[in-house]
Amino acid sequence: MGLESLEQRMALTVAAPSIGLTAASDTGIRGDGITRIVRPVFAGTAAARSSVVVYADGQLLGVTTATARGTWSLATPAARPLTAGAHSLTAYAVGQGQVWSTATPMWMSVDPTPPTASLAYDSVNRIATLTFSEQVSGVRESNLRLSGRTQSGITLTNVAITHSRASIFIGSTTPPQSADGKTFTFQHQLALAEPGTYTLSFVKTGVVDRAGNPLAAGASVRFTII
Repeated sequence: MGLESLEQRMALTVAAPSIGLTAASDTGIRGDGITRIVRPVFAGTAAARSSVVVYADGQLLGVTTATARGTWSLATPAARPLTAGAHSLTAYAVGQGQVWSTATPMWMSVDPTPPTASLAYDSVNRIATLTFSEQVSGVRESNLRLSGRTQSGITLTNVAITHSRASIFIGSTTPPQSADGKTFTFQHQLALAEPGTYTLSFVKTGVVDRAGNPLAAGASVRFTII
């Protein structure tokens, strides 16, 4: 084996670079590869002072240089924001005109769209059903508010649903949800047991999807107890 062939083999066996999202770009659930940012920053390790070439879906995203400590980062260019959906990212470490090694492709998904919610109420069984457009987290009984007026004249104004005198919820602090994480059910009864017209509202505070997008808006439903 000639010297040149040996050098080429050594060059190709240099440790592969790594690639991932920076902490600031990894919104929502950490480490799941889903972000709401369309211009994320990527980072990783590579041979010291090597050139790192990053491709997104087979197209050049950018080139940067690893530091003397073997770290690198690259921001998605303003002219090339990532579209909503799945993407494949690959990094190559280049030095002295040769490709040293290739990082294992990184799969990620961009979701910049906030989730939406709808609320329904079964006044016979007194069960409220909250449905989201996608999987969310942060739903609590305390997100619900009850307002309205009983036929006897008692007025409820935006009362939080936390086992208060105005209403009682049967269940845990986090209500039962469907397997896909989109539908939540609440079972309750009015402690006052008063006929009247009420509005049940769900406030969006603290509710986010897997990408970290906050709920676009709350939801409400109006019902009458006879």
